[in-house]
Amino acid sequence: MPTQADLDAANVYTSIMEEAKFRALSINTLTNSGYALPVPLQREYCFLQLRMLCELIALGCLVAHGDIEETKSSSLQKAYRAGEIVKRLEKLHPNFYPSPRKLVFNPGHVHLGDYDREFLTKSDLITLYGKCGDALHKGNLRQLLDPKNQAPADFRDIQEWGQKILNLLSVHLISRREGRFHLLVVLEASQTGGNVLVSVVESLVQASASVE
Repeated sequence: MPTQADLDAANVYTSIMEEAKFRALSINTLTNSGYALPVPLQREYCFLQLRMLCELIALGCLVAHGDIEETKSSSLQKAYRAGEIVKRLEKLHPNFYPSPRKLVFNPGHVHLGDYDREFLTKSDLITLYGKCGDALHKGNLRQLLDPKNQAPADFRDIQEWGQKILNLLSVHLISRREGRFHLLVVLEASQTGGNVLVSVVESLVQASASVE
């Protein structure tokens, strides 16, 4: 049976995912709204949300793996840079990262199928986090005046990143290090009126896919 600590982690993870969903959907709202804001300002807002999403995913992983004693260290508890958290968690538990799944409904049970679309991988998250940092700073004068550094006049790159994040989070599994208990997460569950649903599930065999 899951412990109270498992259930507490699931509750905190639920609130993190609710915030992540709100931020991801706000990108779609802005980029499809036709607001009379200059495109560069809209892109800055979107990159801020993407950066926050990277941090929420990383912090969510830290919460989900609170059963690993090393995650309680002062340095990890104070860490906020998504790339740093991801790299340190990988050393503690190589399969710590969310694994996207496809819900397949069969008579009497639900099967977690393999996901077959693009999603935000661990390496993608680190890359995106760096891009967000670049996008949210003007840089030096040489960079400012270089035509090659001019931002695109549309949102295609942002929408692609946002979709990868939603593909990762819509239905995903996070497996504890020992492989027995997992967090099964549905971002918009009918059972909760469209809110996030996080369940602590138990498996008889270790089942966690590595995501590179």
